[in-house]
This record gives sequence, C-alpha cells and structure tokens, in this order.
Amino acid sequence: MARFFHIQKAKRFSYKPRYYNEAAEIRKVREEKIKKEVEAEREGRPTRLSKDDMTNYIKMARRTQKKSNIRLLVILVLLLLIFYIFFFK
Repeated sequence: MARFFHIQKAKRFSYKPRYYNEAAEIRKVREEKIKKEVEAEREGRPTRLSKDDMTNYIKMARRTQKKSNIRLLVILVLLLLIFYIFFFK
C-alpha cells in the first residue's frame, strides 16, 4: 500500500552548455599546421601543401593578377588622357 501513494522524484541531468568559437578553431588548426611545417623544416624533410593551401594560393594569385590588370588599365587611360590634352588642345 505504501507504493501506491509514492510519488517519483524529478530526474536530474547534467547539462553543460557549449560555446563554439569558429575563429579560435581556425587559429588552432593553423598553429598546428605551422608547428608541423617548422618541425619538418628542422628535420630537413620537404613540406607538402594541402588542398586548402593550394586553393588559397590560387585565389590570392588571381586577386593580385586582377589588381595588376586594373592598375595597368588606369595608367593607360591616364596616359591617353595626357596625350590627348597635350597634342590636341
């Protein structure tokens, strides 16, 4: 009869909120990669580029090439403008 009136206690759980910092994770991965490269250089082993490194290098090369082309175009336009003003006015 005692079990009939028995009320169960609330179940407890342990919840630890998580915090994800994407910038810290990226920094940590870069630091580990740099440490491995430095260690490989000390030992005289060649370092290999990962796929991400190659894609970043290609993107950077394209950006610099585009900037160079724009700079060349601006210089060309300025020279043509100076030439026009000097000879036709």
